[in-house]
Amino acid sequence: MYRASELIDAGVSADRLRAHDVRRIGRGLVIHPEYEYDHFAYRDRCVAIGQTLRPEHFLSRRSAAAVYGIPCPIPPGGRVDVASFSPHRAPRHRLIAGHRVKPGGLHWTEHDGITLPTPADVWCQLASVIAFRELVAAGDFLISGRRTLDGTGGRTPPLCTARDLELARSRHRNTLGAPVRQRALPLLRAPVDSPPESYIRLIIREAGFDEPLVACPVPTWERVLHADLGYPELRIAIEYEGAHHFSSERQVRRDAIRRKQMARAGWTVILAMDDDVADPASFIGALGHAVESALGNPP
Repeated sequence: MYRASELIDAGVSADRLRAHDVRRIGRGLVIHPEYEYDHFAYRDRCVAIGQTLRPEHFLSRRSAAAVYGIPCPIPPGGRVDVASFSPHRAPRHRLIAGHRVKPGGLHWTEHDGITLPTPADVWCQLASVIAFRELVAAGDFLISGRRTLDGTGGRTPPLCTARDLELARSRHRNTLGAPVRQRALPLLRAPVDSPPESYIRLIIREAGFDEPLVACPVPTWERVLHADLGYPELRIAIEYEGAHHFSSERQVRRDAIRRKQMARAGWTVILAMDDDVADPASFIGALGHAVESALGNPP
């Protein structure tokens, strides 16, 4: 991503910048023809565009979420969500998803030098553009904070509280997505470490099981561990293992030791993988078997 003025100063001709393969993403901003998006690159793009918007425009929905680090899907084609207040026209550009909102319903904050709706307001906006499970996962993230990397088990401060979300939901009660927000808000939990953990929890509920406890304490001989999800009264621990858990031999060993410690303490450990989110039948079957066995009713 480059500023056109900087490229011209570096010797790139104006004709080259007007070529059909150079993508223009905002006032004075262009990107390389072979540029591909991931969540980090998309966030950088949103920040760059947010810093060049006119005063009547602002980042919203998925793009504001990206700036905050709220997990949610990137819009199709990597477009940037930009809003304006009525009666101003929504911005029009093939790489911008423009929309209008009614004035008066948003609260504001500064983040990375950009004026944005508050995280709670962004969550409310997301209800109209992402799936229900994704909305719950975004809410879990907001009230959970991130796990710190110092090995202490600590967490960063959450971006907002459940009360903040409830107040924002009330402000947005007459906007698109209101029924979805009302349904999602009571299902938010903390602390949750990743969206798939939120998805697995919802899948378990949808399958008719009691909702498992998040960050379930598992007392072992060595120390108290915390399973991603669990049923303490049944001694069932549910652990999500995504790609991160296979990123190194050290991580694989650590996870194996955790499972052995839980098993030695008399807990049944059930693993949930990425594939189980899309097709949960096998996982739900294993959970049902474990529950029946714990209740003394083996299938």
